[in-house]
This record gives sequence, C-alpha cells and structure tokens, in this order.
Amino acid sequence: MFRRILIPTDFSTASEWVFDDAVRIAGVSGAELVIVHVRMTRTSNPDELRFPADSSLYEYAEQQELDRLRERVRRANASLATRLIVRQAPDPGREISEVVKEEHADLIVIATHARHHVAHLFVGSTTTSVLDAPPCPVLAIRYGIRKRPGLRRLVVPVHLEQKSRAGLDLAARLGDDVHLVIVCDEDDTARAEALLGELAASLRNPRTAVLQGSDADKEIVRYATRVDADAIFLNASRGPSEGKLDIVRHATVPVMIVP
Repeated sequence: MFRRILIPTDFSTASEWVFDDAVRIAGVSGAELVIVHVRMTRTSNPDELRFPADSSLYEYAEQQELDRLRERVRRANASLATRLIVRQAPDPGREISEVVKEEHADLIVIATHARHHVAHLFVGSTTTSVLDAPPCPVLAIRYGIRKRPGLRRLVVPVHLEQKSRAGLDLAARLGDDVHLVIVCDEDDTARAEALLGELAASLRNPRTAVLQGSDADKEIVRYATRVDADAIFLNASRGPSEGKLDIVRHATVPVMIVP
C-alpha cells in the first residue's frame, strides 16, 4: 500500500506519540520509514541556527534519538528499514514538504498538538504548514487520543457538490468497514441518499448515513466517535479549509488528509 512513510519529528513527546502508528502502518505495507528532523534557523538569516551550538552536539543528540527510535522499531518489527534525514531551515513545514517530494514518500504521519486544557486545542504551526499544501496523504494524529490497532473502520465525509474521490478511493483500499457520511439540510436528504447510493456501488459492504445538523464538522466528529471509527478521511485539493482543520483539532481519531 505504501512504499515510503515519512515521519517528521522534533523528538518531542507529541512526535513520539505517533511513531508507533507509523511503524504499524509500515509493517503492514513493508514500507521504509524516513525520519525527518529540521534544525530551526532564523528567518532573517537561514544559515544561523535559532539555538546556536556546535554541529557535533546536534549530531550526537540526533543520533541518540535515532538509536532510541530504531530500538522501538526493532521491538515492533525488526525487518523495517529506517533512515534519518536532517535539514536546516527557517520553515520546518515547507522543508518537510520538500523532503517528501525528493524522497517520493507516499504517506506522512505527523502529530498535532493540544495544550493542557482541552478547550484550547490547536494544530502546531509545522503541522499546519504541511497540511496547507499536502504533497501526499497526511495522517494527522492528535496527541493523547486512544491508540487503535489498525485502520479498519473509516469514516469518509461526502459533500453534495463534491468532485474528488481521492479520499474515498484511499479509504476503500485501506479499510474493510467504510462509512460514507453526508451532513445536509432535511430538504436535501433525497439528493444525499442518491449520491451516497452512487458512491457506495463501487465499494465492498459500505455503510451510509445522512445526518442533519447546523455544524457539519461537529456532526462528523460525533459520528466518528459514535461508531468508534479508526480514522476520518478528508479530501483537500488545496489544503484543508478551516472547517476541516476543526475536525483535525477535535476528532478523537486520526484524520487522513488526502490531496
């Protein structure tokens, strides 16, 4: 399914949180894991590190972290290949996207962050930058949510005017319990049911649901929680809208952004 999975890391607790998920997906696919670390430099001077130190100190710390991550890989699946790529740049998100293109990665697994109070959830600036122009599918996993054993039960929101099938097609390849969901006004129920029937015809044992509500993003999150989904799959032709970012912020399951 995937050949090369890229994991951006700043070696923080949140970054480590998603590492095991990437290892699991790579194990199923036989993919190579590419760990990317970007040393932050100053915007005014891209050659100057924000935290100046001898390069040997950076290299030592990065090697220590890589060895620790590789040990986790070895315990989970000793056959997986891993590499570390280190770059220097003022904009980690943009640099990560460049590495994805150069390495021909076909999946990014990245952490989103949450502050101490649930009411102040936010998406980290690096993650937002990657999501803004995703070069390949991005699996965004919110720090602290419950771990899941796989990507089996997948919720795919559908819009009445939707043109792209990218999210649906990827979900159909990965999951064996795909839920197609439309949130609409009561007056559009017939149109919604017709569209879901058309899309479901190409799937194996799909489930469909037409939901009514004034806030589509909240209804999608509620539905995913109610059916105990393993992930939500969203289309994003030019980066996710603010509404889709709200789903990333508040979903209690991973969210796959599919360009």
